[in-house]
Amino acid sequence: MFRKKDPQSSLFETSNLVPEVKARRLQASWAETFRVHALPLIDEALFAPLYCDDNGRPNRPVQTVFGVHLLKEMFGLTDAEALEQLEFSLLWHHALALTPEEAHLPQKTLHNFRARLLAHDSGREAFAETTDRILEALGTRVSRQRLDSTHVISNIAVLSRLGLFCETIRHFLSTLKTEHPRLSGRVPARLRKRYLKEDGGATAYQDAPSAAGPRRLSVCARDLYRLCKLFAGTAAEGLEAFSVMQRMLEEQCDVTKKKQRPSRDDDDASEAGVPVVLKAAKDVSSASLQSPHDPDVTYNGHKGKGYEVQIAETCHEDNAVEVITHVAVTDACASDEHATIPTLQALADRGQQPEEMVADTAYGSGDNAVEAERTGTELVSPVKGRTVEVEDIAPEKRPLTAADFVVDANVEDPAVCPAGHFAIEQTQSTHKPHRVKLTFERETCEDCALFHACPAQRNREGDGYVLHVDLKAANIERRRRAIASGAFRERYRIRAGIEATASELKRRHGLGSLRVRGRWRVVLAVHLKALACNVKRMVRALMPKTSVLSPATG
Repeated sequence: MFRKKDPQSSLFETSNLVPEVKARRLQASWAETFRVHALPLIDEALFAPLYCDDNGRPNRPVQTVFGVHLLKEMFGLTDAEALEQLEFSLLWHHALALTPEEAHLPQKTLHNFRARLLAHDSGREAFAETTDRILEALGTRVSRQRLDSTHVISNIAVLSRLGLFCETIRHFLSTLKTEHPRLSGRVPARLRKRYLKEDGGATAYQDAPSAAGPRRLSVCARDLYRLCKLFAGTAAEGLEAFSVMQRMLEEQCDVTKKKQRPSRDDDDASEAGVPVVLKAAKDVSSASLQSPHDPDVTYNGHKGKGYEVQIAETCHEDNAVEVITHVAVTDACASDEHATIPTLQALADRGQQPEEMVADTAYGSGDNAVEAERTGTELVSPVKGRTVEVEDIAPEKRPLTAADFVVDANVEDPAVCPAGHFAIEQTQSTHKPHRVKLTFERETCEDCALFHACPAQRNREGDGYVLHVDLKAANIERRRRAIASGAFRERYRIRAGIEATASELKRRHGLGSLRVRGRWRVVLAVHLKALACNVKRMVRALMPKTSVLSPATG
């Protein structure tokens, strides 16, 4: 049953139980700043849907439980280490406004709270709501932000292709023996011994010399097919481990019409052939299974197995401290190009959309730049492809192009030509959303000093001049000119600061060594770590300058 924490303070709080000298030191520490500024930002009502309204034992105060999670991530601790600090650290007691008697939580309480957050996807909402309050409390300006991604890996082993086959089969055999011991007896003894020892331990079948690897891979592919056929239509088909095994068969192998017989020196030479052949490694998708223990992990050719974490943060020169405004977990095999618009939409939904988003080349496609402009954000990003020579961009040395015209991406404000004349008509193509037709008055164009350099052409009726503008191509051309002229470099240099944020999350808050596996657990961990980083930055900014910084706030 949900209940809020009693706001009434106690005479037995830590600051009232220690000598006056220690009390003063507590009030000058990070714990006092956390208690005064960070703890009140935790909106307990936000977590009410996680509990029953009128039934069951009253919950532990959410402010305390969630506060422990924040401090845990701020210090980069395990559950056991965080609970030990909660029990015995005066700083934690003071930061969470607890008496020594209240400063206790079972480990199961932390686990169950995270399970509730996962079930309701509340980690994302908690990050957004609390971060918005931090932005307001600090007066942080969000009009300029930067965006980048960093690669993370969940708590899985990085396996070779042979190791992946062996671990997938081993995982199924172990699960089958636990869940359906009678069905487990159907597995041929020779097949089982290739992957499991008698005591259930793993064999070293995947540790083959390089010369024997391809032969063992073919054996594993045939064993995979045999197991899928053997247990199809049985109770074992309901196991997640069986579904993972079927997925791997589809992604890594081709089923043929003709049975493939094992070679004489293969480990399954005494068994019947099966109609399956191994796919070439280059034909296997990067979105294929990478671990039976985390089926959501994908592969990136440059960074390896894992996930990508998209990070957006403020970067305005007037901000005393920058705040992470958005984080999201995406597939490692997917391009960052697909994360630009969803990030801007998520920020817009919270009223935190920037006027200017600085990002690297991967985010800055022409389509993304136009779509961002339509939502009110200028995408500041390098452009793929050729560079423009400086002499080519001088107006007196080149003819005018569509990029010299100012065209509203939403086709609401009148377009303006390089000479400052307004279009009398503008229409957006129904078939090509990035194409706009501009019409200018005939007399105005023919009297213009730039008439002979203008790309507009006389229309069929002869009463005006028409120009078809490809918004995507015009945007790319303008950005190339800015890069060539040197004007872009000064605007773009601030993007580099987000590399430090990614490093801070990985090294200080444990994003580089996640202790969880599975997409949704990774998503929750990422949001908690990013929020803890924001809280830490707020505490550090609001602490008295004479205070000594701790590892959590330094």
